Amino acid sequence: MLESLLDEIPSLGEVRIKALIDYFGSVAALRKASVDEIGSVPGIGEKTARIIKSFLEESSASSFIDTQTGEIIERP
Repeated sequence: MLESLLDEIPSLGEVRIKALIDYFGSVAALRKASVDEIGSVPGIGEKTARIIKSFLEESSASSFIDTQTGEIIERP
């Protein structure tokens, strides 16, 4: 499995990450999803959805993704 930003979320394991990527297609699409949409993925639930949404919002404030390379670039 490829490394992903989702690997950094403590409550997510391989199975949940795969379910999220299968459902949304990409981390970019997952970032745009609401807590309710994330929570509707089998095996996720509302509590985990809130953790995911919060993590993705925080990570986008401190870094950005080069859409051409997929590289995560940290902001100073």
